[in-house]
Amino acid sequence: MASSARFTITYRIAAGSEDEAVQFAEKIGTEQSVEMPLEAVPESGKLSLPHIIDMVQWAENLWDATLTYPKSLFDSDTTQLMNVLFGNISMLHNIKLIDIDESVWKDNLHGPAFGISGIRKKLDVTKRALSCTALKPIGLSPAELAENAYQFTSGGIDIIKDDHGLANQSSAEFTSRVSAVVQAVRIGEQASGKKTLYFPNITTSPAYVLDRFHEAVEHGADGVLVSPQLTGIEMLHTLSNRGHLPLMAHPAFSGSFVIHPNHGFTPELYYGTIWRALGADSVIYPNTGGRFSFTRETCIAINHNLRTDLHSFYKTFPTPAGGIDLSSLEQEIAAYGNDTIYLIGGSLYKQKDGLQAATENFQTVLRSYE
Repeated sequence: MASSARFTITYRIAAGSEDEAVQFAEKIGTEQSVEMPLEAVPESGKLSLPHIIDMVQWAENLWDATLTYPKSLFDSDTTQLMNVLFGNISMLHNIKLIDIDESVWKDNLHGPAFGISGIRKKLDVTKRALSCTALKPIGLSPAELAENAYQFTSGGIDIIKDDHGLANQSSAEFTSRVSAVVQAVRIGEQASGKKTLYFPNITTSPAYVLDRFHEAVEHGADGVLVSPQLTGIEMLHTLSNRGHLPLMAHPAFSGSFVIHPNHGFTPELYYGTIWRALGADSVIYPNTGGRFSFTRETCIAINHNLRTDLHSFYKTFPTPAGGIDLSSLEQEIAAYGNDTIYLIGGSLYKQKDGLQAATENFQTVLRSYE
């Protein structure tokens, strides 16, 4: 157990023997702290060194090494914490982070500003799973995107998000798009008789993300979509601190952190714990059976970390995307439960009866689980 001044990180490392694993773990600790030959470290600098406190063989040639680090390596600087977690060692092979001491999050972050309960309150939906779709493709005008949004809203969709590729293109620049879609959603709500939330994509250069965020607030958006790996992941914390709108986090550009079996982070740690701690109210991840699918077991593990008790943090909505259509929705609900946002895009667009009818069918399935 780490003291209040220290915290632990557990790595899964590839090594041919326990001695080799210990040497590798020592290399990791040095690289992530003093970053110099140990014989050259002055006495005062030795206080920054981590220590190996556990080494367990997980499988053939794979070892779980737990190191304890001083929190003084980052103090309250969240960006520096990320550097300590996976800075220089991200350029080494065969290191996968599988666990981080929970005290790190409690001491430095506050988690989601809304979470599952807050989004449910906005929609006045207490029990059933939520529906979500995406406005696409790139190239449509604001009026065309707004018409799609109206059709989805009239059919009773819970959440509409921008496709993560919709940014500030000349075909539908940000201000015109958000204004048009918000108006269309508000009109569509009159037809459906229920609330629909619109999350425009505010992902852009870090210098302008807050401008986009505040513009979304001013135009009446109900939440925002952001790709943390493109903006810098601490942007989640910055936006969540504002507390104005819920944040839906998109995994674009993060794949190399989670897809290799022996390198990076486990998806459940990265998406499920870190993004939740930083403030994501909803986390999109590639569902099993989609174009970029995780295994069912991995998806369930992500869901667990997003919804399990973690200090006083609100729980985050898992938002599986890909591999879901109206015919498979009941199977997905059986696997993931009602505290989930089911994101269906392409399969709604290809329905022959149109977007409104397709959405009504989507909602009918979800309501059957209330």
